[in-house]
Amino acid sequence: MRRLFFHRNLKAGYSINRVTQTVISGIPERQEYFVPYVGASLKAILGNLLYVWRHRDPSAVHHITGDIHYCILALIGCKSVLTIHDTVPLDYNQLPQLKKLLMEWLWFRLPLRLATKVVCISESTKRYVMRYTNRQDIEVIHNAVDPAFQEKPYRDDQDGVPTVLMIGTYPNKNLIRTFEALKGLKCKVVIIGRLSMAQQETLAACQLDYVQKEGLSDAQIVEAYESCDIVSFISLFEGFGMIVIEANKVGRPVICSDIPVLREVAGDAALFVNPNDVEDMRKGFEQLLSDDGTLRQSLVHKGFVNVQRFEVSAIRQQWLALYDSISLNPSSW
Repeated sequence: MRRLFFHRNLKAGYSINRVTQTVISGIPERQEYFVPYVGASLKAILGNLLYVWRHRDPSAVHHITGDIHYCILALIGCKSVLTIHDTVPLDYNQLPQLKKLLMEWLWFRLPLRLATKVVCISESTKRYVMRYTNRQDIEVIHNAVDPAFQEKPYRDDQDGVPTVLMIGTYPNKNLIRTFEALKGLKCKVVIIGRLSMAQQETLAACQLDYVQKEGLSDAQIVEAYESCDIVSFISLFEGFGMIVIEANKVGRPVICSDIPVLREVAGDAALFVNPNDVEDMRKGFEQLLSDDGTLRQSLVHKGFVNVQRFEVSAIRQQWLALYDSISLNPSSW
């Protein structure tokens, strides 16, 4: 049976497509579509709905891969899968009340009622999503780690100054507190993403030795992991936590926030700190930066074990089993 994948427009961000492509690149009988409009304007919503409706096939399984949840409305009467990555628009972004209500219904409540199958990428995301539905058949299928990430011998800061890598600069990444936690500690910081004025001011006030990069290719992102000594991911809110398993795969110790989703993804393969407590964050960094190698190497070893749960072959088999269950079950038509 054909599998039709509908992705958000790439101009809306590459991250969801990247994690999706990791899995579906090996799925047979697939066809992919990228909706033509970005954003949540009436024109964008109606234009994307029309696009999906024109390309649907009643004999196929249709998969909305993330972010454009409302496109399920164009697939009524068809077999469909909806992947929900997070609830950030409702639980983290500050939206006007009317816009928040519209997003709640168009992105969550209605799609959750209409999709044949709903998949969340973590148990944590599922718990958030369950507030908007009574259905009990939501499945959890984790993201897979990209095979481009491979073990790279750990260099253990040969020049004596460890490099701390941070990927992502959105407010939920908690960079201002992270910069404050690193103030006065001996390290170099590499930041990937565009910095806000407030973040730049904090970096200057903390007098950190840093390099900022943006617009990197996939290969350059991999190189950034390979070139660092520690990966920092002390985020306030996440739907999953790809950065953790990418660091695990390359073989770099991770310091991350003690929040449920990162406990789920990292297992015991990270050093956890309170993302709302700068002093606790600082103590975590001090542990890693002053370590003789024992703690870091222990986290690296645990990371290699942990990342096995997220290998492509295992995650792809879960997707194929899901598609087969829809194809073979007439009640889901």
